[in-house]
Amino acid sequence: MNNAQFNERVNELWAQTKAGNLPRPSRFEAIEALTEEYFVANGKMPDAGALDRLSTLCLYEEVTDPHPDKMTRDEYPIMSATQEEERKSDEVLTDFSDEDDDTNENHSRINAYLASDGRSYRKPSRRTRTIGELIKMDYDKYKRK
Repeated sequence: MNNAQFNERVNELWAQTKAGNLPRPSRFEAIEALTEEYFVANGKMPDAGALDRLSTLCLYEEVTDPHPDKMTRDEYPIMSATQEEERKSDEVLTDFSDEDDDTNENHSRINAYLASDGRSYRKPSRRTRTIGELIKMDYDKYKRK
């Protein structure tokens, strides 16, 4: 069995799994039989890419679970690459201030743009200096000469 035949068999397993014809226990048996067959034929295990595809196939139900709350619902959640990117893009900033609450008018808005870990992930920006500060800087610069 060469790599092309092995990849074709892996594609068949993926197609059967997506169609719902291969439940988890029989999928594990098919994956183990396929890797053993490859090992007997070639004397080595398949390459890392093929084994990665097979491991993702083992965890098919966890990886393809589209439920948005699976991170808190499952004890050991597994995210696909796209789910991880979406999660990171969704939890950058949180606004804790209440727009409708009139009591917040006099309070500082320091905590208005903090993430859940207490850090602000906004791009840092410098404030513009006042005219007085610029004049003082020029005065101090020329005073040193």
